[in-house]
Amino acid sequence: MRLHFVLPQLEPLYGMELAAALLMRGMQDQGVEVSATVVSGPVPATLGDLVMDTLGLGTRITRLMEAVPPLRRRLQRLPADAQIVASGLWGSVPVGAALAGTNRDYVAWEHSLLPERLRIDGRVRMLSRVARARGLRPRLVVAVSDGVARTVRRLAPGQPVVTIPNPMPAKPFVAPREVADRARIDLLATAAFRPYKNHSCALEALALLPKNYHLTLAGDGEERDLLHDAVRRLGLQDRTTFLGRVPTVARLLTQADVLVHPSRAETFGFSLVEAAEAGLPVAALPVPALDEMIPTFVPGTLAADTSAEALAAAIVRLTGDGRPGVADFEKAWQARCTELDPAVAGGRWVEALT
Repeated sequence: MRLHFVLPQLEPLYGMELAAALLMRGMQDQGVEVSATVVSGPVPATLGDLVMDTLGLGTRITRLMEAVPPLRRRLQRLPADAQIVASGLWGSVPVGAALAGTNRDYVAWEHSLLPERLRIDGRVRMLSRVARARGLRPRLVVAVSDGVARTVRRLAPGQPVVTIPNPMPAKPFVAPREVADRARIDLLATAAFRPYKNHSCALEALALLPKNYHLTLAGDGEERDLLHDAVRRLGLQDRTTFLGRVPTVARLLTQADVLVHPSRAETFGFSLVEAAEAGLPVAALPVPALDEMIPTFVPGTLAADTSAEALAAAIVRLTGDGRPGVADFEKAWQARCTELDPAVAGGRWVEALT
């Protein structure tokens, strides 16, 4: 079997970009011949073991059209038995257009189609409509979660869909920690300041908690000013710390008592897995994709609903009698080792494509 991936970008190598690298290596372990074309940006030097080329386009939305002619030429040079996999809507739309009128089809690897993302992100709504146009549809959609799969089926009735979770290589087991200092309970949020990441809910939850709870936010983005204004409005200046963008959150995870993840639309939840690997429980909202991660792969608590009050109650449980113990972390670790192993994911892809 031969597979050629079309990836929107590979930098920064995190989230779905990291998942692509892990999946390609997992497929190689299954004996699959793997290659890729990257639409925007370079190929990271750490991926020198993979066969990749790049179109070198910018990151503006116009790249969707600019990529079509070079992609058509690139994909036409592939061997006849090579299957094409387009990553996300940003890959599916130009690949579908590049293959229009040819005798080739493609597989879409989808991770961002969720109800809340469609509601608040106009670009995702637009691309999802374009991708459903006759002649541009994939022959198969591989969804990274059942939540994504349900959304695809609702938007495109009759579209073949299969769910295969993202690969995550197993790391050594780390036992959970107790709350170190009840006089100061440290909460941590690690995500870009974007509307669907919903950091304002975390701040509103903090305002409902006792004054010994402190929230550190690692990240930056378009809602920076809005969040700083919310801190002043809620009187939380002495209980919040903004770190901006940080190169790694590993140290922060080892210092925190709870990871607070108020996102309303999450593609998969890599940051949740990172927390579990550090022995840190997670408080999150009961939204698609996250409800598949907690507690199966990630020890923690889902709030009763999406309100700040419910999130605050979930945090209290995780810092009190409802804190997951060693057995909970061991069970989740075993599930990650088996279900998210790159070789297992690669095998499921081979089965789905054949």
